[in-house]
Amino acid sequence: MQQVDHVPNLIIGASMLGLGLASAKGAEAVVLESGNSVGSEFIRSFKMNRPWISAEKSSTSREIREELMLRNIMSEEGSLHLPGLMPVMIKHIKEHRLQVRMQSSIVDVSRQEGKFKVLYYDASGLRSITTDTLVDTSIPCSTKPECLRVKAKSLNVMIKGKTKDLDAAEIEGYETRRGRFDSEIFLRFPLDPHEDWISARNRLFQFWLNRPLSLQPYAFVTHAEEFDIEYEDSCQQIAPGWEWLPSAYYASPLEAFDQGFHYGKGGF
Repeated sequence: MQQVDHVPNLIIGASMLGLGLASAKGAEAVVLESGNSVGSEFIRSFKMNRPWISAEKSSTSREIREELMLRNIMSEEGSLHLPGLMPVMIKHIKEHRLQVRMQSSIVDVSRQEGKFKVLYYDASGLRSITTDTLVDTSIPCSTKPECLRVKAKSLNVMIKGKTKDLDAAEIEGYETRRGRFDSEIFLRFPLDPHEDWISARNRLFQFWLNRPLSLQPYAFVTHAEEFDIEYEDSCQQIAPGWEWLPSAYYASPLEAFDQGFHYGKGGF
């Protein structure tokens, strides 16, 4: 008979909120991540985050922020070079010995003797793990996809001015934001909340080929690998002890990390 692992707290998604929560719970938590990266809800979506500086001196995100600034990935004002966030978070996982299992996709969740039994698939095949509390922080709510309620969705684009003196603030009618460096300009291309990936890319390319005059001085660099999604709610209880806390609800990766850490310290 296959032995079933048990962990007090099971976190779905190596998101920024999920890693903050795991940091608070330490050895009492396991993170299951379906992909092979961390913080992808921000990094892979080019999420147009706003600068975030925690008001609490004891905040764990301060340690991450200091590392980001040391590596010139974040400015003093909080502007962030998103691709540089991933190695810093991997370093955080290693230093704090967080239990993160990559490429582990949820198959089923059921109740068993007052606990949650989670069936998931990884490189070794099907596995089971039981937990007292289950927190899903993933973009699609992997444990209960029907709970997904999308407020807005976009496919974000990195663009670059054809001359050095171009300012993204001059692009009228379009939401843009700079990254850590002047060459990083992100433009939000709004979508229908139910639009799929193929339709979104096709519309984006057609839009860019026929872009308005205000965007003519800019070159298309690349588009995000995932949608930037906004949600109706920051928290949804699926069942007692089972919650969905979408990390992508927050506008800054460090804000999401802080929220997860505080949630973990406050108890489920």
